[in-house]
Amino acid sequence: MKKRIIKGMLVACMLLVGFISMAQTSSNPVGKWDTYFPDAPPEYANSVAEFVMQDGKLMYIAYWDGQPVGQPIELVKNDNGYSCKMETDFGTMTITFIRDGDNMKGTLGSDQFSMNFTMTPQKK
Repeated sequence: MKKRIIKGMLVACMLLVGFISMAQTSSNPVGKWDTYFPDAPPEYANSVAEFVMQDGKLMYIAYWDGQPVGQPIELVKNDNGYSCKMETDFGTMTITFIRDGDNMKGTLGSDQFSMNFTMTPQKK
């Protein structure tokens, strides 16, 4: 009986280690992130972003009022994070995501403007 309890505890510990290693961080961004634009008007300052794996590629999806904005965009990995380009009614916008501990920060910009943002993983 004692061996069964010990084996059960070992299995539980291994599962816990597995779940912790799969945690959403800036180096493994898959999941939803709360995004904050400090320089935007209050009604536009908060949004949600999601990183998903599709066909082995890391994709970015922006959400506004719970709805996806456009199609998923493929991210390019660089030294400090990721980047992508998005076509909008306002022209081409470049988005950079830089690791900041377990969070991310970045810049959304075009020829006309540039805006900084911060991202924190949503609690599951």
